[in-house]
Amino acid sequence: MTDEQVKQVVTDYQARLTREGHLPSKIDFDRTTAAFPRSRQLEHVNWMCAEILAALAGGDREKAMRWLGFTQGVLWAHGVYAVNEMREQNRATPYSRG
Repeated sequence: MTDEQVKQVVTDYQARLTREGHLPSKIDFDRTTAAFPRSRQLEHVNWMCAEILAALAGGDREKAMRWLGFTQGVLWAHGVYAVNEMREQNRATPYSRG
């Protein structure tokens, strides 16, 4: 993926999460317990999307890609996207947004 493709995918994730009511929120997972509401994880992922964009803007592609992988794992675990959808999003050619 190019940086521009990463930006587009992450921007799409932000839009969907926000539209579904998961507003960006940084969470200190070192202080959370097993009883922590799972829906808050999606709020944290939305916050992470902004951090991914900032990492790319700052030239830290390695961090951006590491965080993208984590983000996609959470999105899959919550059933937001299927693996095949994210595979298409990650391809080197533009994907169909949705």
